[in-house]
Amino acid sequence: MPLTLLVPDLLSPPDAPAEMRGLRLPGIEKWLARSTLARVPARGGDAWLAAEHGLAGEVPHAAIALAGDAGPREGTWMHADPVHLRINRDAVALHDASVLDIGAHEARDFVAALQALFRNDAFTFIAPAPDRWYVCIDSRQAPKTTPLHEAIGRNIFGLLPEGSGTFNWRSAITEAQMVLSNHEANARRERAGQPSVNSVWFWGVGETPANVQRRFRHIHADAPFARGLAALAGSELHAVPASLAALRDVTANEDTLVVLDALTRPRRAANLTAWHDAARELDAHWFADLGQAAANFGGVRLVLPVDDAVKVATISPGARWRFFTARKPLGAHA
Repeated sequence: MPLTLLVPDLLSPPDAPAEMRGLRLPGIEKWLARSTLARVPARGGDAWLAAEHGLAGEVPHAAIALAGDAGPREGTWMHADPVHLRINRDAVALHDASVLDIGAHEARDFVAALQALFRNDAFTFIAPAPDRWYVCIDSRQAPKTTPLHEAIGRNIFGLLPEGSGTFNWRSAITEAQMVLSNHEANARRERAGQPSVNSVWFWGVGETPANVQRRFRHIHADAPFARGLAALAGSELHAVPASLAALRDVTANEDTLVVLDALTRPRRAANLTAWHDAARELDAHWFADLGQAAANFGGVRLVLPVDDAVKVATISPGARWRFFTARKPLGAHA
């Protein structure tokens, strides 16, 4: 399919708030009704992307994302993402950096403190972006981890890293929490009424893969994981255009991927107003003219992750003439 649009965090699972499940988007609902739908097993959009690029099994998410953030690096890498842990009665819930608004100077200070804490463990921390931190570790100490997106909003007990080496990951996390909680940068944040950066979430361990297949000629993405796949596969990387009409690098013979992730940050921050606004923007600027795009480009594929699966809607060039298909609310497609 010449044009693929990956849209994370648009479809809402059955247990999502009614304000999300009830959203109506006339543009995408029209073309979902005229498409051919399939359900593909995959735990999120990044897992689907990895499979598209020929990666199976445990995907080294951090090493790939780091390739998108700062170029490919040797060694075994993990995400060490800054998070806020909130105690709720007998549980500890995790909130990611979407609620933290970390400044570049704060990230440097926090990462320097973590580097000092783990200086005898041969850890190397880097922060190519204020809200995206990474750590290089001894491959013999690589633990089993839980992806950040699966831990958000959940009780972290039972989700912490489990290692088979000599390194005690639970103790390390406790020590990191103590160092971060007592850091002067967090004291300043609390005085300003901001949530503290009081822990890190280690996940996505592995080395940079050498066998990434080139699935798309062009990739338009801001997300580091997709950008990393583009770099490793040799795809031509572009910024995300403002609209479908502004997309130029698509022909019938050049498969193109656009990752539209404007919904991810408000979804994770539980900001329903911002999420609704971003969804309506996508509907107006990307989804309303999908029929014409399918005719121009030889077909469009919409990839919509939800829970442990991905809905794939294939819109053929002739979809514009399927007038008598019944539309369903967006929530019915989850």
